[in-house]
Amino acid sequence: MLLPGLDGTGKLFAQFVAALGSAIDPQIIKYPVDRRLGYGELEQLVRAELPRDRRYMLLGESFSGPIAIRIGADPPAGLIGIILCVTFAKNPYPWLGWARPLAACLPVKSLPRWFRAPFMWGAADPNRAPVKLDRATAAVDDAVLRHRIAALLAVDETAALARIELPILVLRATGDHVIPYAAARHMLRTQTRAQHVEIDGPHLLLQTRPEECKAAVTRFMQTLG
Repeated sequence: MLLPGLDGTGKLFAQFVAALGSAIDPQIIKYPVDRRLGYGELEQLVRAELPRDRRYMLLGESFSGPIAIRIGADPPAGLIGIILCVTFAKNPYPWLGWARPLAACLPVKSLPRWFRAPFMWGAADPNRAPVKLDRATAAVDDAVLRHRIAALLAVDETAALARIELPILVLRATGDHVIPYAAARHMLRTQTRAQHVEIDGPHLLLQTRPEECKAAVTRFMQTLG
């Protein structure tokens, strides 16, 4: 089960899903593009779509990490593991907590590609950065994206993370310029039993290093029995 990043559309999972092939049957849970939902509401939406007839893992990418953590702390039947990919348990930018009220003014879609490319795709040349991110966010209301940014600036699921008894894999991109290393370090200090894998790549790790991510996920699955 794949929970998407800030856009919530799941469109950016295409490369990773293709890399998984027939070995794993992934299901992408999409978020509404026109409803301003917080973490609690999105958790309930995800829970309603989880399988009830088979075992599965839950992967929370970036923005969705706290949702995966909340569900892992009170796991439904069938959930056997949590994967936290380039994500966080609490506001990854604590120095920006004061700016949460300003999130409603952020130019989330108008930032030029030359500015976003090095952060998201690791490409200094914006012409090398795929346009998939633009397409993924195009259908999402600006107000929805801003609401999600405000939510992550206030989130703190440290206590929930500490309660998780399921196996956890923390995937971190060594070249992540969006989510600081401190976020992964905090999760690993909170959950000392979690497995930790670092992959050389940018923030959009599943999109740029799908084969390496597949290998890490496959090894994690093998430890679950």
